[in-house]
Order: sequence, then C-alpha cells, then structure tokens
Amino acid sequence: MSAMESIESNSKSRSVIGEAIEKVSDFANDIGLTNKELTEVEVQDLVDKLNYPLRKVAHFTEYFILTLLLIIVLSGYGVKGKKVFIISLLICFIYAFTDEYHQVFVSGRTGQFSDVLVDTFGGVIACCLVFVRRVVKKRVS
Repeated sequence: MSAMESIESNSKSRSVIGEAIEKVSDFANDIGLTNKELTEVEVQDLVDKLNYPLRKVAHFTEYFILTLLLIIVLSGYGVKGKKVFIISLLICFIYAFTDEYHQVFVSGRTGQFSDVLVDTFGGVIACCLVFVRRVVKKRVS
C-alpha cells in the first residue's frame, strides 16, 4: 500500500520510464538497430504515451505475483483443489480493494474500482496458468 502522494508517485514512474527509454534507445544505437539519438521532447512524448499503460501493467504484475505466492503458500499448508484458487483470489481481491480504499486518504490520490479489477485480473491469470500447468502435468504423468 503506497502512501506516496499522486504527484510524487507519478513523477517517480515518469522518471523510471524516461530512464528506461533512454537506455533502450542507447542500446539500439549501440547494436546498430538505429542511429538516431532521441531528443528530450521525443523522450517526454514517449513517457506521456507509456506512463498510464505501464502503471496498469505494473499493478497487474504485482497482483499476479501475489496470487502465485498465495497459491504456493496455501498449497504448502495443504489447501487443495478449487479451494486454493478461490482463497488466493479472495485474498488478492480484498488486498486490492483495501489498497484502493487506502488511497482515498492519501493526498491527490483516488481509489478506483477499475484498478481493483486490473489487480484482481492479474490474480485470475495467475490462477489460470497454475491450473493449466497442473492439468498438463497430471496428463503427462
């Protein structure tokens, strides 16, 4: 749960994205894919285009990993079958919901139910992949 204010959080994301763009551009130039240095305006334009989707992908990924870890832990404690997926998804959803609710109290931030859905979708995909892996492993065995 981030208590970082909106401006600080956005600024940090934009800074990391800008640095990544510059490093990828430098790498592309070094290996001969391109031979053009990006201007600061071009970098900022790319940052503007990538900031929102990359932040959503980051949320998705965080909750994907959280759900994988929950499945591993719950399975280790003997939770089996559908129960492991239901409990993992429930915890994922509750954590996402409480995180968004917490943001209502942080200056400049808002809690968005759409973010809860993005986060929970990361958990759903994690459950689906683990389920498919288990089915395939069972059939191969």
